[in-house]
Amino acid sequence: MKNFIKITLLLLLLPLVFNSCIKENDFVINEESASLEDIINVKLIDVLEGKEITVTTNYLKEKWEKEIYIEDDVKVTLNKFEILQNETEEGVKTYFLKAKSTDGTINTGSFILLNKDTNGNNIFLLGSKTCSCKGCSGGCELIIDGTRCRCSSCPPGEDCVKTETVIIEDE
Repeated sequence: MKNFIKITLLLLLLPLVFNSCIKENDFVINEESASLEDIINVKLIDVLEGKEITVTTNYLKEKWEKEIYIEDDVKVTLNKFEILQNETEEGVKTYFLKAKSTDGTINTGSFILLNKDTNGNNIFLLGSKTCSCKGCSGGCELIIDGTRCRCSSCPPGEDCVKTETVIIEDE
C-alpha cells in the first residue's frame, strides 16, 4: 500500500515538475515563429563595434537580409525563426538561431552563446559563427551537429550551397 501511495504521489507531482521546468526555459526549441519574441524568453544581444544591441525580430531581419544581399546580390525576406538545440560530443548543449526565407530557399543563422553581464546575470549573445544553406526549397535545410553546421541534400538536379563565416575581432 505504501508503494502505491508513493507511486500515485510521484505521478501527480511529475507533471508539475516538468511544467515548471518548461516555464523556466530560455528558448522554445524546434518551433518556427514569425517573431523572435515568441521563441526567446531572454535578452539576446548582438555586439557591433563594441556596442551592445538588443536583438529584436526587426533588427535581425534587417541585419541578415542586408548581409545576404551584400554577399549574394539576392533580395530576400526572412519570415520564420527557430531555435535549434544540439549537444557536442562532450555533452555540452549548443543553441542556434535559424531564419528561413519566405520561399524556403535560404536558411541562415548564428550560434547563441551564454555570457554574464556586469551584475552576474545570464545574457545571451549572437555568436561570431554564422552558417547559411542556399538552394532548393525542397531540401537544403540548415542542421546543426554540436558546433558544426551542415545542409540537407536537394532533389536530384538541384544544388545546395553551404557557407560558414567566423568573425575574429582584433583585441
